[in-house]
Amino acid sequence: MFLISKFELQAVINKYYIGGLIEAVKWEIKDKQLNIKFTSPTKEMLGEVTHTKFNLEDSNIGISNTSQLIKLINITNGDVMLQFLKSHKVFTKLIVSDNQFTTNYTLADILTIPKSGTYNGSQDFHLETSLDKEMIIALIKAKSALDDSSTVMIQSYHSLDGDFQLELVFGGDIEYSNKVSYFVSNITQKDVPAEFMSSLSEYKIGFNSDLLKDILSVNKDADESKLHINLDGLMKLEFTTDNIKSTYYIVQKDV
Repeated sequence: MFLISKFELQAVINKYYIGGLIEAVKWEIKDKQLNIKFTSPTKEMLGEVTHTKFNLEDSNIGISNTSQLIKLINITNGDVMLQFLKSHKVFTKLIVSDNQFTTNYTLADILTIPKSGTYNGSQDFHLETSLDKEMIIALIKAKSALDDSSTVMIQSYHSLDGDFQLELVFGGDIEYSNKVSYFVSNITQKDVPAEFMSSLSEYKIGFNSDLLKDILSVNKDADESKLHINLDGLMKLEFTTDNIKSTYYIVQKDV
């Protein structure tokens, strides 16, 4: 049995569920650490959520309907107790209970859970910056102002003083359309192509802005957040709280 705050458990789930994008996952628990790997239906994003103090026995369990699990957890209050039920050494149910309710969630055969990808590529990124809570909220607002656009373009920008900034242009994939630009300073650079850094550069790459917004929305509680960009076409987002770490890789969108 494991006692955990309802809100901490919801945070773990929401970071892979991403507003309903990911329903079926495998929870892997080993040495009191929970790991959940997942891939978006379009294959343009893969990620992993880790909880480092998940005090349940070593197990691999299948969650086929995260929406239903969330509904069961939502009726509880305060701290909740987690435990498994077994039948012939097979985990069959996840029990979530508080002082008033006991809920039974039926576990799926892990063989029915779609396999998730794992990123095994380079961890070298051209651009890196930290995101504070204010920046995360601003980026969410920027995307929310343009519901009819699903692309954010990443490009360089130079201020009047010549300072380099990273410009995120929501709606920037269409020439004659509404746009919102958000500028990020304090960029750590590594082996950035010269053509990207030029003040006259038209070098830019696009990513799914709906996906970016949804990931930021479920990680607003993070104590530390980082954005990494590989200009060959990869975005990495990392978020950390006391016990939870979530990581997402998003591939470039064809625009």
